[in-house]
Amino acid sequence: MLYAIGDLHGDVKQAHAALRLLGLIGEENLWTGGNATLIQTGDLVDRGPESLELVRYFQGLLPQARAAGGRVVTLMGNHEALNVEGDLRYVD
Repeated sequence: MLYAIGDLHGDVKQAHAALRLLGLIGEENLWTGGNATLIQTGDLVDRGPESLELVRYFQGLLPQARAAGGRVVTLMGNHEALNVEGDLRYVD
C-alpha cells in the first residue's frame, strides 16, 4: 500500500492521529505499517510549536519502517525551503 500525507506543520498530536487512522502506527506511535510506503509530501515545519519534534519523529520512523519491509520518504515542502533560504516568518 502507498500512503501520502503532507502539511503537518509542527502538530505532533494530529500527525500521530492521522498515521494511526491510516494504520501505519500503533498506540505507542511506533511503525505498524508492515511493508507499506509512506510519502510525507513536505511542510512538517512551521506554524505549529512542535516542528523539531515532528521532524525527529519522522526520522525515527524511517528505520522502523525499513526493519518491517516498509518505507518512509520525506520530501521538502515550501516551508522547509523557506527555512533553508532564511525566511523564518512562519516559524513558531
